Amino acid sequence: MSESPSPQRWGEEHMIDLGALGEPAPAPGPDPAPGRRLPRIPNAALAYAAVAVALAAAVIAAVKWSPLHRPVAESTVLDFLEAVHEGDVEAALALTDQQDAEGPFLVPEALDSSWAITEVEQVAYEESDKGHANAQVYAEIEDLDGNRIGHRYHVVVDKGEAEIRRPMIEVEAWGSLDYLDLNGVRFAIDLDQGPAYIMLLPGFYEFYPDLPSTMELDGSPTMLALGNKFLSIEDDYVDTWMPTPWLVVSQEGEDGVNAAIREFYDACAADPEGEGCPFAFPEDPDREIELAPGEHWEVVSYPEVSADRLWYEHLAGFTLESSVAGEARARVEITEDGETRTALVSCPVWVNGLHAAFDDEGGFVIDPGDGLSEERCRAVVEIDE
Repeated sequence: MSESPSPQRWGEEHMIDLGALGEPAPAPGPDPAPGRRLPRIPNAALAYAAVAVALAAAVIAAVKWSPLHRPVAESTVLDFLEAVHEGDVEAALALTDQQDAEGPFLVPEALDSSWAITEVEQVAYEESDKGHANAQVYAEIEDLDGNRIGHRYHVVVDKGEAEIRRPMIEVEAWGSLDYLDLNGVRFAIDLDQGPAYIMLLPGFYEFYPDLPSTMELDGSPTMLALGNKFLSIEDDYVDTWMPTPWLVVSQEGEDGVNAAIREFYDACAADPEGEGCPFAFPEDPDREIELAPGEHWEVVSYPEVSADRLWYEHLAGFTLESSVAGEARARVEITEDGETRTALVSCPVWVNGLHAAFDDEGGFVIDPGDGLSEERCRAVVEIDE
């Protein structure tokens, strides 16, 4: 009987053959080869290997989330927004079905880069029986203060090519003045021709950025636009109507209006027949009044207006209302019952019906407007001297 050698030798093995007793034993065979031992890897090498594996995983993750691996609809919307942000209007419109769109604000000068793209993600995808697919891509942008607005873009994918459908809508362009100013680009508005419509690319817009210090805006002066939505930033609401703010005067503007009023009535005192001057005498069938020879009106106190009573009327200026009435006096001749006498009379002065128009430097000029201003004293009261 014989045994096979063990895989590892712990001592010398002997071969015994019971049927061959008395015969010389055969010479022992060669020792078996020693077992294989795994090489020892230093700890530093293991650490380097771990770093290499981690880097490889990071590269795989980066490739997975890189723009090269986005769905074509998603990458097209991202390219569109990036082109707008860089001011490349032509490249942006080329990715849409509105590549031939024109308008006063579809120019690089009307674009402000004070915003960022925060999210672009395909959220729906559906194959069409017409051989193309319809995708919905959600996009979100924010201004430098973190205010955000989002919109879903409709993207059509055909044979691997994507086109954004109607990324811009027409909105009614009305302005506080006879023009709309966005980011320093002006668009004239003529209300006699009916409403005008404009289209806006995504981004940040400031209304009337070059207003003089005599005027300010009642409402948010800035907005974010994206798709068919507008975020009025300071008022913090989103609407599908463009939130154009209203124009009001500042405290400095109120001072300027009152200064213009004083100049206007001083001119009226020198020439009572001037347009809009309120110094004609009221009609009275029982007596006749006229300025005494060599006399003229003197304004002893001027009417005043306050800013909260001012509002802008398109193409006319700020409508004026008196917060405090003024007073003018003059020495007159009064003929009554066939007799003439002289008297000092007082005439109250009101600004109602006048407008404060302004020039490019922010100064004001009093305008009689549509002729509804008072051109006669409401009453003439004799003053005891």
